[in-house]
Amino acid sequence: MRCWAEINIKNLYDNIKEIEKITSKEHIMAVIKADGYGHGMEKICEALIKTGIKNFAVATSEEAHKIREIDDSVNILILGPIENDHANSVSEKNIYFMITDFQEIDYLEKNKCNTEVFIKIDTGMGRVGFQLQEIEKLAETLKRCKYVKPIGVFSHFSSSDSDVDYTDLQIKRFEEVSNKLKKELPTVKYRHLLNSFGSLRFQKNKYDFIRAGIIIYGGVTEEETKPYKFKPVMSLYAKISYIKTLSEDSYISYGNTYLGKKGETLATVSIGYADGVRRDLSNKGYVYYKGHKCNIVGRVCMDQLVIKLPEKLAKEAAKGDKVEFFGENINVVDVANLCNTISYEILCGISQRVPRIYINENE
Repeated sequence: MRCWAEINIKNLYDNIKEIEKITSKEHIMAVIKADGYGHGMEKICEALIKTGIKNFAVATSEEAHKIREIDDSVNILILGPIENDHANSVSEKNIYFMITDFQEIDYLEKNKCNTEVFIKIDTGMGRVGFQLQEIEKLAETLKRCKYVKPIGVFSHFSSSDSDVDYTDLQIKRFEEVSNKLKKELPTVKYRHLLNSFGSLRFQKNKYDFIRAGIIIYGGVTEEETKPYKFKPVMSLYAKISYIKTLSEDSYISYGNTYLGKKGETLATVSIGYADGVRRDLSNKGYVYYKGHKCNIVGRVCMDQLVIKLPEKLAKEAAKGDKVEFFGENINVVDVANLCNTISYEILCGISQRVPRIYINENE
């Protein structure tokens, strides 16, 4: 293989044990959307089921159906809006979805879609969900419904990792609204609000579930998750395909953005932006190789890139050696920072042509 991603299942299990310091397994809702944040949704789901996780969240009806094929008994909630004509097929598979506006309720009632749903409330995220001023009308509408049965209510934080005051405001709003809906609608049994960082920092508001996403995959730093320690589940590797020592000053890669100096040893690595290594890393990223951080020089290409080797490695480097882009030695958060983005995007951006190799599955 020219490049690959190793998915460490033992680290996944260790991360679940850390989350269990916050809440028990039956209250963990594992977010495995976007192909399990790029880790392989089906494999991650199967591994988590082995640990006793019974609640899963996805983004689309297609993802939900894939999980239902894996296990008939787990609970599945679709976090994203679904198309109306998917409602029946989802309900028939005992998959929960959310309602976000009155048009959706009208459709479900008119089409006699007998279904249990979660109510999505917009407490400040600003994407989807019933507005606070609509709650009275919502309660009255749902009381009259023959087919739509609300069993839960939830909302989502916008900045639980960075804005305590605004998060507190969202909690206050959710508390008021969810209490009212539970009082008005006896079928509502479940409430959930906390995401990954919410569960680390606002634990007094755990409600019935915490929706654990990025912390499951370890795409975080120790500093931002203290006192909890999460391990990286994915490590990205590629092989050196070519090595040369420059006999004269020479430009490297597209656009002549790096001028290599005579005597420098450079290695070409078989991975590029089509595999998920961001072009933003051109001339500022680095890889881990034989105990050294080696700079990426020149522009990252579609399928290849070039690194500069320190003098210590010039003679011992060999074609076929592997280098690490992130994992045990380079935190994916650091890579994301270099790209002015977040770890979620880096993990989700590893393309499907990169094989996923699952290790430590039996530990």
